[in-house]
Amino acid sequence: MEQHAYEVMYRVEESHWWYVGRRNLILDQIAQFYGGKQGLRALDIGCGTGLFIEFLKRYGRVVGLDFSSDALEFSRKRGCSELVRGDGAVLPFGADTFDLLTANDLIEHLDDDVAALREFLRVLKPGGRAFVFVPAFQFLWSLQDEVAHHRRRYTSEEIRLVLKKAGFQVVRVTYANALLFPVVYVGRQVLKVMRRFKEYKTENDLHPGWANRPLTAILNLEVPILRRVGFPFGVSIIAVAQKP
Repeated sequence: MEQHAYEVMYRVEESHWWYVGRRNLILDQIAQFYGGKQGLRALDIGCGTGLFIEFLKRYGRVVGLDFSSDALEFSRKRGCSELVRGDGAVLPFGADTFDLLTANDLIEHLDDDVAALREFLRVLKPGGRAFVFVPAFQFLWSLQDEVAHHRRRYTSEEIRLVLKKAGFQVVRVTYANALLFPVVYVGRQVLKVMRRFKEYKTENDLHPGWANRPLTAILNLEVPILRRVGFPFGVSIIAVAQKP
């Protein structure tokens, strides 16, 4: 991502509806498998500005990896200490090192997603799980994809396929951020028109401040729903995969 994108993330990640909702959805999925467990070794690939690392620490020791030195500097400002600069597609760790691994909005950045997922598989211990969060549907491509230097967005079948090609056992795949899907879709169509007349650097500041709380509440409604059932569509996809 561009440096200004990390600056925005660092500033808003604790309270912005998108980051809060995404974090709660992923953490709840992790809790379904690891709730109450401690002493684990976890790896957060593409750790960004480091906030997610702080939540993973409830399970044990957490290593954060990012290719961007800017991202790691922001992570240090948050107090994260175990940080590694590296490529998510060529992980600088030995085989069978980690119990769980998270990659939040990461593999869509990479040229070869299958090769990266094979690296994820390699560094996980047998039985270890990867929690992968990716953007859904190419027709939702927008300014934020450009700012973040995405290569692609996925369908649920596409993410299943790349996980299986990498050697994972697919435990679960579901769309997420489904309740706000109509709002996001319409908003991004409007933004395409607006960008013909004005330059924008991020989508994060386009919604009014008063909307942050209700948007957060709506996205949080999905947390208990996704414990039981999946959504057939959504702005994002959550995938859980296990090393045999």
